[in-house]
Parts: sequence; structure tokens; C-alpha cells
Amino acid sequence: MDKPTIEITDSARKFMDAGGIDTVTFRLFEERVGCCLGVVKEIEAVHAGPKDTADYLCHRTEGRRIFISRRIRIIGPLKLATEGLWRKRLCLSGATVPLFKDW
Repeated sequence: MDKPTIEITDSARKFMDAGGIDTVTFRLFEERVGCCLGVVKEIEAVHAGPKDTADYLCHRTEGRRIFISRRIRIIGPLKLATEGLWRKRLCLSGATVPLFKDW
């Protein structure tokens, strides 16, 4: 399988330029909710590189480094964008959390 390309939207580019962000890591954040409810999973953006890059795909796009956890499921074309009305943050569309532990 070829490594997917990542498109950066204008809003994400402006957000990254304003914050001096040249590296973003998308990692899988998991939190256990109660004893019977299960685990909440979310894709979290961190404005730094991972400590250990072995579990991440690394992309270079427009002079920026984007790391994506291998545990994140890629479902379509990847796009780096922003979300949020008052407090913007980076998000990765075209990816989702895995439903089951398949690693």
C-alpha cells in the first residue's frame, strides 16, 4: 500500500504559521470510562514530534512534519484542517479511531 498524501487546508496552514508549528503528531488517546462502559477513543493533535517514531507514519508536506500513529485507522484521503469556533485546534480528516484492538 502506498503511503497516503496529506492535504493542508488554508485554515490549518494559517493556524500553524501563527503558532510557529512545523511538527504535528496525531496520536490515539484512550480513556477508560467506568467499569462497564468501556473505553473512549479520540485522535489527539500534539504540536511536537513523538518520543519514539517507530509506531508512527511520518509525512513531509509543505516543509512540515506530520506524524500519524499506526493505531489510527485511515479511511480516506487525509486532510489537515482546523475545527472549533472559539478555540481552534488541528484535526485530521480521513482518519478514525479503531473500533477494536487490531494491533
